[in-house]
Amino acid sequence: MSERAELLRLADEKELLADRFDGYVRNLTTLFDQIKTGSVHGERAWTGPAAQRFDHDVVRRRSDMDRLAEQCRIAARNLKRSALHLREQARLFENSS
Repeated sequence: MSERAELLRLADEKELLADRFDGYVRNLTTLFDQIKTGSVHGERAWTGPAAQRFDHDVVRRRSDMDRLAEQCRIAARNLKRSALHLREQARLFENSS
């Protein structure tokens, strides 16, 4: 495999991984947006100490999830930037031929 082809292959792999990280962010956000212990039809459906502990844990985990989602976004941006750089390098090989 030529060096240009290898650079393009690596760029493709980085872009695919970046897309995967973007998907993780969407899935994590959707999941936590759906976790609710509040009211159903205007009335509290679940009350008491267990419900309070669950609510507290969800808030704590949401904070952790927000940090994880941000790290996924950063990783995706870095991978896309790296893929762009690899494609630019591949173009140099193309132009030098």
